[in-house]
Amino acid sequence: MIKSKLDNFESFVKRLTKKYDPHTNVIGLGRSILAVGTLLTLLSNPSHYLFNKSVEGVYFNPLLNTDEFTINKLNFFLLFGPDYAYIMQILGILILIVVISGYFIKVTSVLHWWIAASFMLSSSLLDGGDQIAAIMSLLLIPICITDTRKNHWEVSEKRESASNILAIMAVWLIRIQVAIIYLDAATGKFPVTEWANGTALYYWLNHSVFGIQSGFTPLLNPILSNKFLEPVLTYSVLILELLLFTSIFASVRFRKRMLPFAIGFHFFIIIFHGIFSFFFSIVCGLVLYLYPTYHDLKFKALALKFKKVL
Repeated sequence: MIKSKLDNFESFVKRLTKKYDPHTNVIGLGRSILAVGTLLTLLSNPSHYLFNKSVEGVYFNPLLNTDEFTINKLNFFLLFGPDYAYIMQILGILILIVVISGYFIKVTSVLHWWIAASFMLSSSLLDGGDQIAAIMSLLLIPICITDTRKNHWEVSEKRESASNILAIMAVWLIRIQVAIIYLDAATGKFPVTEWANGTALYYWLNHSVFGIQSGFTPLLNPILSNKFLEPVLTYSVLILELLLFTSIFASVRFRKRMLPFAIGFHFFIIIFHGIFSFFFSIVCGLVLYLYPTYHDLKFKALALKFKKVL
């Protein structure tokens, strides 16, 4: 009887690992989007901006000003020292292009994390997207090293494998991480007076550093100054962030419907605030969080759905 129960349990686990096998082109899409963010940063900024010195010759990133910081010796961009970071920047660009291509999944997953984590620890130009990139690329490694495909864009053949358990656990860690990001984003605003009274959006979009470009001001300020629309728009941000957090408990159908709205929200943040690297990192997280990673994407059908929603 015990043997029968063990056999039934083993059969159940095999069916489960096959049904929820996450080695799909959804993972490939997420990896590529994540790599594009770091790639664009490396392509569009010269080395002396990314690893910047003050007039006195001191690096703005304090971690670069000491040889005693052990992690510097393992940093991808600092292997030949900060003055030669441009060499590793070029190599990093080439590696990220290979990541996006989808080939050499196992090797490039580790290299991708090494580049993302090293950039986060060494660059003078950082935003929250670089931290997310370092975390996401790390959590993608268990999925990638258990992937038997030649290319992450390939449509997967579902297989029963104990290694799928590790990959499935990694997917859930990613989902939990993204849910926490949105929970923290929403609840962190609650104690702020401007978010509580519904005026925060006006102040943020008119901020001297992070605000909208002057060309948008005549168009948006009349809306943001409206006593009815201003709190509605401000509170809609909180509502969306809370909905995105609760999506971890929602059905697949609800999560898939939330995806275009979430991506659209962050796209407007690019337009108004210009935070590009954050966009790519969070969209990677959203894809892996809201879209079922065990279903391969049909890109033409998905494009039509996005067109209908937007």
